[in-house]
Amino acid sequence: MMKRFIIWTILLALLGSSGTTGSTIDENEPYLKVSTSPDEIDLGMASFFLGIHEAPGALKVGIETNFWHGPVLISTTPLKNGTRGKIEPENIFVRTSSLGQYVSLKKPVMIMPTAAGSQEVVVDFKVHAGLNNPSGQYEGTITLTVAPPV
Repeated sequence: MMKRFIIWTILLALLGSSGTTGSTIDENEPYLKVSTSPDEIDLGMASFFLGIHEAPGALKVGIETNFWHGPVLISTTPLKNGTRGKIEPENIFVRTSSLGQYVSLKKPVMIMPTAAGSQEVVVDFKVHAGLNNPSGQYEGTITLTVAPPV
């Protein structure tokens, strides 16, 4: 029996983030800075016969602000392997210490609550690929959204 393997890579794109490295921040003006580490997440390699695969790496998300912001949400595009394969967001799962368990990215997931000041969270990933996902490298985009306060 031949085992097929799959490699996932998610390229991180931050939409709506402001602030630049090395810039000075005027404490009298509202500011919001979103940072991530690393910039690219390698979700590892998994055999189709292992079921859901827990990724070896994690994403660290930091928010720095001097005003109240709403919750921070994470969402993703499907992971695509050229035109041959696609892993839908409902088969990609995230977990933080506040979530406690893995939650599907079928809909955006809150990873940070409404708050002011600096916050940091570590996001773990799991991916479920089926027999209809051919072997190879898959890519997609993660979006972090800082919502207005409610």
